[in-house]
Amino acid sequence: MMPATEPPITCLVLEDDLLMRDLVGSFVEQVPALQLIGLHEQPLAAFEQLARQPADLLISDIEMPGLNGLELVRALRQPPLVIFMTSHQKYAAQSYEVDAVDYLLKPLAFDRFLRAIDKARQLLQHRRAARLINEPSPAPWPPSTPGSSSQEDYFFIRTEMQFVKLRYDEVAYIEAMRDFSKVFLEDGTVHITLVNLKNIESQLPAPLFVRTHRSFLVNASKIEVITNQDVKLLKVAVPLSQTYRDEVTERVVQNRLITRRSG
Repeated sequence: MMPATEPPITCLVLEDDLLMRDLVGSFVEQVPALQLIGLHEQPLAAFEQLARQPADLLISDIEMPGLNGLELVRALRQPPLVIFMTSHQKYAAQSYEVDAVDYLLKPLAFDRFLRAIDKARQLLQHRRAARLINEPSPAPWPPSTPGSSSQEDYFFIRTEMQFVKLRYDEVAYIEAMRDFSKVFLEDGTVHITLVNLKNIESQLPAPLFVRTHRSFLVNASKIEVITNQDVKLLKVAVPLSQTYRDEVTERVVQNRLITRRSG
């Protein structure tokens, strides 16, 4: 899962149920890329350890007595990457608000756990690459041609040590992951770029992309269904928050809605 030249992913587990805590601990110990540095029952104990000993990854239950997993992450000044695990789907939207890497439903399956760990591994690789590069602020992205009022139909992103050319019409949506972003293409390809979502949104053509959630920017032309909770495109459901619902509906539907005319 992880090249031997890379440092291990330091990991802390928080779970108040003994059997589940032992299970997750055993999962962690089976993955060579992970280094378990804490196995906690109480949220405050986990908080104190993370305050004095930063970790790369926190794997945490959500519903616990006193401080729950979401509140714990919000309380940390520099939270690690987080994978939540819970028996309830109702916390999914809140997990996006704290930029969770993944959201696992109990009972946990080891193969699903491995997929979540692989997501965290990729994000840590890019974060470490960003620190190593230590480059100045990137130039305007995508670049524009001086004196030209029209946008090209493509742009470039930087992923680790290379530049990747993408066409606007092949981008399905973009997801915020703290200080970088994941670009999902129509063909299923995913690119991670060292640019946050706010900067991407400000430099992409506004008519083509619409914000559906604080963590998601969607290609408006790909949206097929709009509900109260999400937008659906390419068989994927992307969260739609109340803040952006009216704007998304107006931008996407516009004057294309077929209505029953009176008279």
